[in-house]
Amino acid sequence: MTLSALALGNVLDLLHVGVCVWQLEVPGERESLVLRVCNPAAARFLSVRVEDVLDKQINVGFPGALDTPLPGVFTQVIQSQTTMALGDVPYKDEIVPDGVFSIVVRPLDESSALVEFTNVTDERRAQAESKAMLEAAELARSKAQAVAKSAKALDDKLQVIEAQKRDIIALTAPILEVGAGVLALPLAGNFDLQRSEIVREKLLEAVSATKAREVVIDVTGLGVMDELTANELVRLTRSLALLGARAYLTGISGPNAQAMVSSNAEIPAGMCMRNLESALRILRDRRRRARAARG
Repeated sequence: MTLSALALGNVLDLLHVGVCVWQLEVPGERESLVLRVCNPAAARFLSVRVEDVLDKQINVGFPGALDTPLPGVFTQVIQSQTTMALGDVPYKDEIVPDGVFSIVVRPLDESSALVEFTNVTDERRAQAESKAMLEAAELARSKAQAVAKSAKALDDKLQVIEAQKRDIIALTAPILEVGAGVLALPLAGNFDLQRSEIVREKLLEAVSATKAREVVIDVTGLGVMDELTANELVRLTRSLALLGARAYLTGISGPNAQAMVSSNAEIPAGMCMRNLESALRILRDRRRRARAARG
């Protein structure tokens, strides 16, 4: 039983894999390649109409194609009668602006080559975007770990928090209970409006739940502050005050201190301390003296 030419054509039309047949009219001259077969899948992948490219030389149907490696590959396969699996091949011409194709080229006869290809541009682009997102998440996690390690007195607490971090926001804004009525919030990376709203909501919930009276906000890991960042920090400290909690800022760098002054952010000097460790020590000493004064 043999397939008729019509039946074979119907099979090609139904394939999801792009199929083209290129004929080399003049041996050794890639400019003489003529497209003899192009199924609908191939036309879709190449963003062309079959009637615009069929039975035309490669430089006519695909302007700019001779500037790519593929015509040379087709010619080599025909001349050597050897199959070549090209894997993922970036492709760009005046018809296809930016694509990636998985390509296999097989000799069909002494003057023709069968090209099977799949357009994997969207798939590879999605994979690249997914990889970039994973790398960004890993970078955020690493920054949070670095901030946690800087507070040696909080190692045990940080290990508990680290195990509970399930997303990037939790990783970059851990709220730590470091003593009776004392919370610590290490910040790292950028502190934009969206992140400020999330951190403020989480911190206010934690203060309400723990009845904390003092909150140490460590900004050692923050990037360069701008006016928005400085104002959001002020807004955060004022929100804490409404719940009866006093806020302290630690780890302010020289450039960030200048930025806060330039932005006219009203942060009392007594609210600022050198670093997280010294702030916790000062707060413990104050509590100890207060207890001693009460007898």
